[in-house]
Amino acid sequence: MSAIVIDSQPLMRLGMQRMLEHLPGIGPVHGMDPEGIAALPARDDPVLVVYGMSAETTDNWSLLRRLYRRMPHARILLLCDNIWLRVPSALQGGGVVAHLPKSASIERMEAAIGHLLGDAAYLPLPASGSGAWQPHRHAPVMI
Repeated sequence: MSAIVIDSQPLMRLGMQRMLEHLPGIGPVHGMDPEGIAALPARDDPVLVVYGMSAETTDNWSLLRRLYRRMPHARILLLCDNIWLRVPSALQGGGVVAHLPKSASIERMEAAIGHLLGDAAYLPLPASGSGAWQPHRHAPVMI
């Protein structure tokens, strides 16, 4: 599945792109500023979208609606600094599948993205030794 990272902060956008590029099941990853939503071509294929809510933008919800109209099969993960964020019921049917605070751990973000991809067996763990992280898959334990 291809992915799009939408965030007004270039470092956040680049970090999410790099993380997504290393996850299994993710194809090409593109990054863009929220203002670029207006220029997105319409797509009917499934796409993973990580949308970083911007504190400076008062039209986040209208941008999300526009995004959904252009990509009705998008599976959207909202990232927001406001941990009390509640997704409006009008958007719950509009592709918004999950939301996390921007301060969530990499492991928690990987797990949420695995959920969006429909992979219940996906368990991310930190990589050993190198100090970097890697996604890991573990076979279910049969008892």
